[in-house]
Amino acid sequence: MTTTEDRTAAMPDETGQLATTWGSTSGWQTHSPDVVAKSDHLLDVSHLGKRFPVRTGIRSKSFVSAVDDVSFTVKTGTTLGIVGESGCGKSTTARLILGLIEPDDGTVAFEGVDVKTFTGGRQKILRRNMQMVFQDPYSALNPRMSVGESIAFPMKVHGVSANDRKERVAQLLSQVGLHPNHASYYPHQMSGGQRQRVNIARALALEPRLVVADEAVSALDKSVQAQVLNLFTDLQDQLSLTYLFISHDLNVVQYMSDNVLVMYLGQAVEQCPSTSLYEEPLHPYTKALIASIPSVDPDQVHSAPLEGEIPSPLNPPSGCRFRTRCPVAMDICAVERPVMREERPDHFVACHLYDTGAPMSASKAPAPEAAPTA
Repeated sequence: MTTTEDRTAAMPDETGQLATTWGSTSGWQTHSPDVVAKSDHLLDVSHLGKRFPVRTGIRSKSFVSAVDDVSFTVKTGTTLGIVGESGCGKSTTARLILGLIEPDDGTVAFEGVDVKTFTGGRQKILRRNMQMVFQDPYSALNPRMSVGESIAFPMKVHGVSANDRKERVAQLLSQVGLHPNHASYYPHQMSGGQRQRVNIARALALEPRLVVADEAVSALDKSVQAQVLNLFTDLQDQLSLTYLFISHDLNVVQYMSDNVLVMYLGQAVEQCPSTSLYEEPLHPYTKALIASIPSVDPDQVHSAPLEGEIPSPLNPPSGCRFRTRCPVAMDICAVERPVMREERPDHFVACHLYDTGAPMSASKAPAPEAAPTA
């Protein structure tokens, strides 16, 4: 991304002026004294929790624990995949991180700074650095706005001049594999894969540090999925992006992720590097998920190791929430919630089968502190 001259546009904010510079080496830049790297962790999530009220009668009301004491970290320039069945809390976790909904418990820190400290105009600084690519490429776009207008809109909100917006839109379209002429198209004139490329371009408009992809390829055909996944990896290499990649498809997560977090019914049950997870999973739930991955080998027969339905989140099982479907459940599983432990180097699991292992320590844990017992 190069130009012959530098251009600047300023956006007022509570702390003064936030400089946005179009340069010859790094493109759009956001500078804030509050967002500075204090470690190699871009994102630190600690004991995150969210409960939604549900009315079960005229006067009675209960709560669904969508996310319950989830902790993890994401290193700069890497991809953390979050995987699990529908309803396990993956998307809620993403929305909590982005501030689209408020957490009831826990903290989210971006480059060592608690996101709760970003309020008012200062929150725009954070918004620039954390963007999302949604699941449905069509509903995520305004049908009354052209492709160029959709991509330019976040830049307009953040005070980028009209001339710079036009130039940036053309460059973004080329960067995601589309032609600059597509700027005049409307969403209904494009295919599903092209629309998702537009969504990716819009997410990159302000050069974020973190991109959250929530089932970003699940609505696409398999051949188109492969193209979009390759685009994600190419952009990560080019722009040093950090991804939080959410999917129910374990093949997609395996291809995209450096590390994987497995969730079940709102809780984290296993976290480790992607290679360790697929070569030697530890949690019975993870083993069942991996055993159910379809194979291209016609001689390989896959069983259906996961039996029974997911329990109602309104009334989850006591102790270990997976115990009602677990083939190796023990008596202790019904009365005590397992603690996340480091069973192997960088391989954490919450299962009573490994209670002899060392509990998660603050220095080695995938989150700043060890997850407490329930």
